[in-house]
Amino acid sequence: MIEFLEGKLVEKTPTYIVVDIYGLGYHVHISLNSYTSFAALDKAKVYIHQIIREDAQLLYGFHSTNERTVFRNLISVNGVGPNTARMILSSLDHSEVLLAIAQGNVSA
Repeated sequence: MIEFLEGKLVEKTPTYIVVDIYGLGYHVHISLNSYTSFAALDKAKVYIHQIIREDAQLLYGFHSTNERTVFRNLISVNGVGPNTARMILSSLDHSEVLLAIAQGNVSA
């Protein structure tokens, strides 16, 4: 598994970034909160969660290991896939997700 990628951010959008590492570009799905952290950077260390399926190899990237841990916990819930978890982390930062769960705040 890939733990992190560190390199030049050659493309940045609210949903993905492209990390150039010695001429090889990695397409990495990100949350809006990670995008906010990466937006002003030219180079970055991106913490990765890799998903290998029969039809695709997907990389999900995070600005912090804490956000990645919350993502991993969210996708372990039945019915919550990586895109749903990414959308949750786009509307709430990782600490707000943990607080909402701890308080049983279903509406959040």
